[in-house]
Amino acid sequence: MANPQLNAADPALASLLAELEANIAPAAPGFWPPAPVYWLSVILLLATVAAGVWLWRRGRMRRRCLLALKTLQQDPDAERQLQQLHILLRNAAAQHTPAHKTESAPAFAQLVRRTLYRAEVPAWVNAHYRPDARVEIDWREPRTLIKRWCR
Repeated sequence: MANPQLNAADPALASLLAELEANIAPAAPGFWPPAPVYWLSVILLLATVAAGVWLWRRGRMRRRCLLALKTLQQDPDAERQLQQLHILLRNAAAQHTPAHKTESAPAFAQLVRRTLYRAEVPAWVNAHYRPDARVEIDWREPRTLIKRWCR
């Protein structure tokens, strides 16, 4: 079938063309619902913020212990220094495993020895129990213990 030629002067065609409505532009896209890329961006942002808060809170105890250790190093009273160091390390060990808080002194000393990978227990670990507590502390060892136990 061949298309008949349209004649613009034809009154039937003119009446049909007059009945047509003008083209209407589509409405602008709305804000809701957002595109999937926006959903993924929001989810990624929330996951990043949650991970950051979790890591910050996780490191809070370590920062507190390291600050207490730094303050403790400046204490001139050696006996008090050993007592406070023992308490600080007990609390740090309890952060690692809560059962370490209630261990006996020899068991705690062995835990320190194992954590530092040493053959023998450092002299400063339970020195505050002895009457003559004149012991030199290698401050790198308590710092290492805190870093390993407070995560």
